[in-house]
Amino acid sequence: MINNVMNAKIKQSIDDFIRHEALSGTSLIMTVMGDSIFHRGGSISLASLIQLMDVLGLTERSVRTAVFRLVQNGWLISEKIGRTSYYKITESSRQRFINADQKIYNIIHPEWDQKWDLVLLSSVELDAKATLKKELEWLGFANIATNVMAYPGCDQQKLQNLILNLNMLDQVVLFKAETLDLWKESYPTVKKMVETNWPVLELKNKYEKFTQDFREIFILLENESEIDPMQAFQIRTLLIHQYRRILLKDPDLPYELLPTDWSALVAQNLCNNLYHLLFSASEEYFTEIARTAEGKMPQATPQFYKRFGGLKTEVLSMA
Repeated sequence: MINNVMNAKIKQSIDDFIRHEALSGTSLIMTVMGDSIFHRGGSISLASLIQLMDVLGLTERSVRTAVFRLVQNGWLISEKIGRTSYYKITESSRQRFINADQKIYNIIHPEWDQKWDLVLLSSVELDAKATLKKELEWLGFANIATNVMAYPGCDQQKLQNLILNLNMLDQVVLFKAETLDLWKESYPTVKKMVETNWPVLELKNKYEKFTQDFREIFILLENESEIDPMQAFQIRTLLIHQYRRILLKDPDLPYELLPTDWSALVAQNLCNNLYHLLFSASEEYFTEIARTAEGKMPQATPQFYKRFGGLKTEVLSMA
């Protein structure tokens, strides 16, 4: 049985969070699309999306405005069947959702091989350079000198795919650099260079705030035998929304180059544990409301249940 006193405390925490945080409608809808809808075919009716977003503080008008902007920007496509509108993730944005999914829910941090990837931009046409730099920054690269972007230990396949997809093989020069034996002596200088060119301290502060915001909620819920489904959906969405906003700007640098008290590790552990705690109840609420043109939401793909090391699947029968 749900604890009414605890329920009231959680409600107050959720209401306070929604009231005090600057929650963008388009960004919040993107969170729901990525966290709850992407692995279920990527489509949802406008009516059920409005109902879901209402408990997160968005009015019907705000939702309609937000989805219109997402369609204009190529993230979603709209379809009308009878008098009902549906919104679906576009094929062109699908890879972005896949990349974000891998970064947000993957708890494995690969070891660094002490090598750096360098991209020389001096031969890139001016009108294409801004696009390339933005895409490289998405992969974690930063400008370390004029027309030189660098990252320690980039995923080679992702880098090669990026250059191929942008048709820039004839404009971009790629280098691989290796840390020399002087590493120990130059370590303070390298760390200073990293903090100058990557937003390390800013991210550290954001991770600490994230932990502060959600730790109290975790403590309140940790020993509860039953969690209110609507509140579970609210917290899960806000949790991933805030985590996503930080993580997608985090270049995921090797631990050797970061402060010893790197706060991302604590934030990741909290997000992992709280997500597991909320999962079953939040799925119950989501699958009860969300609809597609064919009816209830389809079952999620197997990849969905691999999040944060593996999720419980008791809610499959409810979908």
